[in-house]
Amino acid sequence: MDTFDHVIVGGGIMGASIAYHLMQKGARSVLLLERNELASAASCQAAGLVLQASTKPSKTPLAKLTIDTLLHLEEELAESVGYHMVGSLRIAASEKCAIELDAMAKDAASRNIPIEWPDLSDIRQMVPWLDISNIQKTAFLPSDGYIDPYLLTISYANAARARGAVIRTRTNVCGVLKDAEKVVGVLTDHGPIACGTVIDACGVWAALFAEKVGYSLPMAPVRSHYWIIQPERTYGGEHPVTILPDVAAYTRPEVGGLVLGVQEANSVTFNARNLPEDLSGFSPTLGEEHWDILANAYEDLSQFFPAIENAHFSSYICGLSSYTPDGEILLGPVPGISGFYVAAGDCGSGITLSAGIGDAIADLALEQTPQFNMEPFRPDRFGPVDPHGDHFRELCAAARASKSRQIISHS
Repeated sequence: MDTFDHVIVGGGIMGASIAYHLMQKGARSVLLLERNELASAASCQAAGLVLQASTKPSKTPLAKLTIDTLLHLEEELAESVGYHMVGSLRIAASEKCAIELDAMAKDAASRNIPIEWPDLSDIRQMVPWLDISNIQKTAFLPSDGYIDPYLLTISYANAARARGAVIRTRTNVCGVLKDAEKVVGVLTDHGPIACGTVIDACGVWAALFAEKVGYSLPMAPVRSHYWIIQPERTYGGEHPVTILPDVAAYTRPEVGGLVLGVQEANSVTFNARNLPEDLSGFSPTLGEEHWDILANAYEDLSQFFPAIENAHFSSYICGLSSYTPDGEILLGPVPGISGFYVAAGDCGSGITLSAGIGDAIADLALEQTPQFNMEPFRPDRFGPVDPHGDHFRELCAAARASKSRQIISHS
């Protein structure tokens, strides 16, 4: 029987980051298992925003570590990880959002995250297509940007493998082996594997996997989506990511065009038990409501983006994220099961928080003290829940619906 100190289940960006950070911190043996291919679910469908500052201060240090780690990864791999450090413009057009922006900026400054306050002339140069007539206040974070989530996942995995981690795809984990209330291994479709710790990084299936040790993980799969606008001279070239909380939207450059994300007022949730094991042939779109969402947002968006009236939309990308009722991630040990850790419920910030999540879980698995305050991320903070029930899923949908109406990180 194969034996490893640490087994990570799930080959998305979280699992790959955890494998890398475990090896970086001196773990002796690490195995990453994925039943499909690496980055084949949510990690390949994300918009790829990397935004450090947040109105949820608990997440900010995790996001900051991701920026620092991207630079180290490039040095370690001697190749680009595809990070576009274009900065982000956080735009407030109301008093409420201006107050949130001030609080976010204060927190960012306290953590030595660079932040600037551009004037209207600066904003015109940064984002020529943006209508600035309704803007009350704008902050610019120059080290923010966007990245190809698939490429980043593969970069974490390659760096982990180079340090000695073992990665096996097309391997399904059927169960968790326990001795009393302690993890002693996993059972796969290729046989049992002995280990001392098991890390649940299963993305939208994380609650299903946690059920294998009898724990109800408080998260639900929620639909996320964005549109791609065809290239046009007005928005060509690189420019900052724009965050528009007053209209629950964001944009980023996309090969001469734009990615446009618009928040649903009522986010669609899914029962994880009804999801297929491979999302490659699955669409979270129900009918054609997504075009209605875009059409209904036109008037609000045109306040900031007048050219949307003539924009041509070439693609619609729809995927799943995992949300919790309070919009905080799930990170740490589950109670009553020694050696079982969870890295899940990323609340649409998995790309942004990937290095922080990997670093924190690696410390816990190695019985070291994480550098972050882990209290907001406790998997047991809601008490007993039914993660598949309608009421709980409605709470997660509400957390998703409120997200883009705040100036927070978005993957």
